[in-house]
Amino acid sequence: MIELYFLSIFYSALNHVPPFVWAVIHVLGDITMFWVKRLMAYARPKSRTLYHRAITELDQCANYETWHAQAEIVDEITGADLWRRNFFSQRYDVNSVLEQYALLDEALDENDAQTIINRFCTTGPSMIRNFAGIVDKRLFTKSLIGTKLLIEQYLDKVLECLQFLCDMPEVARTSFFQRCKLSLGTTAFILQGGSLFGLFHLGVIKGLLDQKLLPSIVSGSSTGACIASLCSVLTNDELSVLLQDDNLLQDIKCDVELLNQCGYGNIDQDLNLGSLLQNVVHKGYSKDVYLFIKYVNKAIIRDLTFEEAFQRTGKILNIIVHPTDRHICPSLLNYVTTPNVLIASAIYCSLGSDVITSSTRLLCKNLKNEIVDFIPPELSTELRFLTPQHASESGLADSPYTRLTELFNVNNFIVSLARPYLAPLVMNDLKHEIKTTKYYYYKHYPTRDMSKFTPLQLANMNEVEPLGFKFRYHLERKLKHIITMEFRHRVEVLDNLGLLSHWIKRLAIDEKTPRSAIEVTIVPNLKSLSLGRVIKGQLDNIPYWIRCGEQSCWPVLALIKTRCAVEFGLDEIIRMKRVS
Repeated sequence: MIELYFLSIFYSALNHVPPFVWAVIHVLGDITMFWVKRLMAYARPKSRTLYHRAITELDQCANYETWHAQAEIVDEITGADLWRRNFFSQRYDVNSVLEQYALLDEALDENDAQTIINRFCTTGPSMIRNFAGIVDKRLFTKSLIGTKLLIEQYLDKVLECLQFLCDMPEVARTSFFQRCKLSLGTTAFILQGGSLFGLFHLGVIKGLLDQKLLPSIVSGSSTGACIASLCSVLTNDELSVLLQDDNLLQDIKCDVELLNQCGYGNIDQDLNLGSLLQNVVHKGYSKDVYLFIKYVNKAIIRDLTFEEAFQRTGKILNIIVHPTDRHICPSLLNYVTTPNVLIASAIYCSLGSDVITSSTRLLCKNLKNEIVDFIPPELSTELRFLTPQHASESGLADSPYTRLTELFNVNNFIVSLARPYLAPLVMNDLKHEIKTTKYYYYKHYPTRDMSKFTPLQLANMNEVEPLGFKFRYHLERKLKHIITMEFRHRVEVLDNLGLLSHWIKRLAIDEKTPRSAIEVTIVPNLKSLSLGRVIKGQLDNIPYWIRCGEQSCWPVLALIKTRCAVEFGLDEIIRMKRVS
């Protein structure tokens, strides 16, 4: 009670601060940051100034093509381009990859389909996602634009062989490619977190969609469930048009009634910073997130069920809910477990009871296409749906990954984590080491451009020598890893003992991914975070967060392509076979 009393006084004080005071604070903050950056520029050596200038331009790129061109310049400055050309590394089995590449290359030259089939069968090495360790994240932390050229050329050769088999009538059976897909496994796209930063998921979807890397299995919880529904009920073409430029924002602005309902017709509401902050802290979402949820349910999803969405787009939507009684209601909703449940009602249940609406019920369509309660009234009297945070505190939170693995043969996860404060603690994300690549060195630099050479030609050259690493590089890398692991361990111990504060738990504890699968986590770039936007819930937050999510996705695309290139190539072949 005392805490609530002091918080109410604090919010009231913020509401009575004149607007010009906030304007003065913003001006002083901008001036301070300007001079800090200027002093740091003067203190830096010229070589480091060139590097930081390239990194700054990298953060300002508007599209992936521009970013990729600038990333090549950064790789040249740091020496990562030399690391890519030298295909020797302790992180993967170089000899196995070279041997496999040579066998596939020879079989293609001789049109030997049987040899390729033997390599692509369920026991063949080419249908193993992590063959010879080529998807190790540490192989993607040195260069911004990719990994070893040997790995990239090997995957290109595998795709070429798949197309070769597809064009041969005697072996081009759909069942063969389906067996290959079963052996390789499936990728799922998980939208985690997002009560405040959930619009970040839109940018990640756009970044994957533009590069044709968006998986067909999508899962989400809380605000992520709403955005996963938007992604699943629209085809890729419709989704691409909606996320292009400011189309989504303009579509929302056309609904004046919805804007007024969500508070955007009241100008005074934007000036009361205390009221906005109170809504964010206690309810867990801002005005822009609330508006987006209402818009998606009203204009996009309407009364679609999970089965109807799957039949329309072929995408598998999964929504995570946290019921107080898991025997009455399943925690994973999709077209297999709950085919007739309305997606809109599942979104509200995933957000939690009394978060958006006072009455949270799962609705479904019966055999007469009438909307009725999914859970009988006599069983749903005491049933409530918890928010993801409260579910983790009460021990009722089930990992969404385990059930997905069982139902859809998922062994690879792309996780979009809309919690920027967790970025330093996330162990599964891709942390590039571009600032430490100054510790790479060659005894002799190559005298010619080897980017066009095949792996077999490079293997017979004596001009490329293994990279050396200075001791300081190993020391910095090991210390950062040890400190992060130690902090996470201490937090988990306090959480298991029940001594961890509620607020610290919300900031430091997150869902764990299964050890039986490989995963990569995409987190927001802290440089593009604006707390003012989060608290005020400005209407132009939607294009802002789309751009932020897209930029955060670009450095991870090389890893995703390596992990998913063969899988998506098989999906495309199977789709073509079914159509023909």
